[in-house]
Amino acid sequence: DVSAFVDLQALGQSGEAYVSGASSSYVPAGVLKLPSEQTYLIWVELKSGRMQLLEHQRDGSFIPRKIYPVSIGKNGYGKEVEGDKRTPVGVYFFTSFIDDADLVDFYGLGAYPLSYPSAYDRILNRTGSGIWLHGLPKDTPQRPLLDSDGCVIIDNNSLIEMVDYISTGQTHIVLTEGDIQWQLLDQAQNRSKRLESSIENWRAAWSSRNNDEYLDFYDEAFSDLSKNKTDWSTYKRRINNSKTSIDVAIDQLSLIALPDEPDKVSVRFYQNYQSNNYNWSGWKEQLWQETESGWKILYEGNG
Repeated sequence: DVSAFVDLQALGQSGEAYVSGASSSYVPAGVLKLPSEQTYLIWVELKSGRMQLLEHQRDGSFIPRKIYPVSIGKNGYGKEVEGDKRTPVGVYFFTSFIDDADLVDFYGLGAYPLSYPSAYDRILNRTGSGIWLHGLPKDTPQRPLLDSDGCVIIDNNSLIEMVDYISTGQTHIVLTEGDIQWQLLDQAQNRSKRLESSIENWRAAWSSRNNDEYLDFYDEAFSDLSKNKTDWSTYKRRINNSKTSIDVAIDQLSLIALPDEPDKVSVRFYQNYQSNNYNWSGWKEQLWQETESGWKILYEGNG
């Protein structure tokens, strides 16, 4: 519903002043849920060449805190293949930090690699790697908007600031063609509750070893990048039937819709799996799609 979106800048006030002073709370459209542990969200407006630092509030809303000018790919955005010199559009997280001592001067004072290509990028056969948020060469004060091989570039002082805002392995970065559109928190939470209910029912069906109910959550177009829905069903029935008990718990759930396909939501959580003969804990990624028959899983994997 486009009418639900709010352009904070068009109101003649800064985003921070408007959000903090308004009676209603707002979120960037597409951000359904972030865990409380994630205090900040990084948002890159590619066409405008701006990176916004958004602070996550206790009620789930966000406040814009800082705006940084950035450089992006020489050929713009919408990365498809290796070497196309475009910056990707999508939902990612920062995987690690590479220190200045381990880099040539071209990358400035450090670099934060992004989790490109995502599972959905790979499903769409998008190629390439090495998409980073990094700094400028030390003797270069600035660069034009279209000037990287696909990375997002900020000045070195701003890069140093990121240590206070980025938790590697957790903090998300969203890259969109246009500027942030703001939506009422209540509207985002209503959609989030529907998806969270489906995720909980999926978890409960898995824990109860109800294979038919569990596998019904997987879309016919499902892929884990090696198995299709038929192969996945055969595999999971065999595994689940070999157990006498299964307990699945999830924590630190994040739900962010894809910028160019808002019916699809990138889902990430920390999973604790315990059974009578095997235990595993770690990050799990899924891609859920809202369909006429409800929410369905298009992808699932560790990461």
